Amino acid sequence: MEDLYYKCPTGIYFVSDAMAKAGEIIKKEGYKRVVLIYGGKSLKESGNYPILLKSLKDNQIEFIEKGGVKPNPEIEFVRAILPEVKTFNPDMILAVGGGSVIDTAKSLASSYFYPRDPLDFNKKLAKPSKSLPLGVILTISAAGSEMSDSCVMSEYATGFKGGFNDIHNRPTFSIEDPSLTASVSLFQTSCGLVDIISHSFERYFSPSSDYEMCDLLALSVIKDIVEITPVLLKNPSDYAARRSMMIASTVSHNGWTSFGKKMRFPCHAVEHQMSGKNPSLAHGLGLRFLLPEFLRVNKVELHNKIYKFGEFVFQEEGDSADGAISCFRQYLDSLPLPHDMTEVGIKEDEKATYIAKLKV
Repeated sequence: MEDLYYKCPTGIYFVSDAMAKAGEIIKKEGYKRVVLIYGGKSLKESGNYPILLKSLKDNQIEFIEKGGVKPNPEIEFVRAILPEVKTFNPDMILAVGGGSVIDTAKSLASSYFYPRDPLDFNKKLAKPSKSLPLGVILTISAAGSEMSDSCVMSEYATGFKGGFNDIHNRPTFSIEDPSLTASVSLFQTSCGLVDIISHSFERYFSPSSDYEMCDLLALSVIKDIVEITPVLLKNPSDYAARRSMMIASTVSHNGWTSFGKKMRFPCHAVEHQMSGKNPSLAHGLGLRFLLPEFLRVNKVELHNKIYKFGEFVFQEEGDSADGAISCFRQYLDSLPLPHDMTEVGIKEDEKATYIAKLKV
């Protein structure tokens, strides 16, 4: 096996009333000047915005705020706010949101000490040598960015979308409160379920040794998501299911489900091309199209792992890869999402090109 190194310094605060406790936690962590990053309207429409601001003020946390992060986050946001952020001279970035907000905050944190273009990291032209501390208040369970070393950014003008992995991308701490995700739409929840599955799915289907403990952990994460899905589809605000989904989000992408082996992410690589070209395409939806096709085109090469996947997650009997693929398609079809790329405007020839790239 290859030499490996793993380090995850992120602290997790799993709490209730996260917005009210945020200022106290930030103060306890030793920070006093914060840049608050968030998305569109949801933070304010949820009623959490004034609670958060009061918590910051009550704990003497100075801050500036920058809202408006888009899904499939755009690097221009980071470029635009970086001069003001440097003038403010913060000692921490605080991301309140899901993966897009967190990745934007990661890009900002690393770019703060970098003299050239923030997208250089995503283009693999440079590596960060230092970053600002990053705190997270998680409001969407999906991307797993709250404990991952990954940062994905887009550049709409060129159609570029790419990620980079680095220890500096690990948040200093993340605050998790399942009740904050109760208002997430059914569409967004479904995309999140697929996204969580995908992180352990791609790790599981990376090459393994004969005895690979992390593969069992990866399959357990996937099975957990499959089991809570009908609960969430019936009652999206079910607290126990939301809690399980939030934990799975964090575990699926923090490196535990590939611990001890080298991972490959062909489905994510192809999806980045898809949503880089079509920024309105939700990341989880793009993955929904690609994951079953990955199994189909690699059925011969990955036969044993596919049928073990079907047996563990879906209790599919026998050693048939076809049975496992069928069960997985049925699960994905149960989600209130489009079933095929052509339903979102991707032409057949373009679809065939994407699928061909999934071959391992």
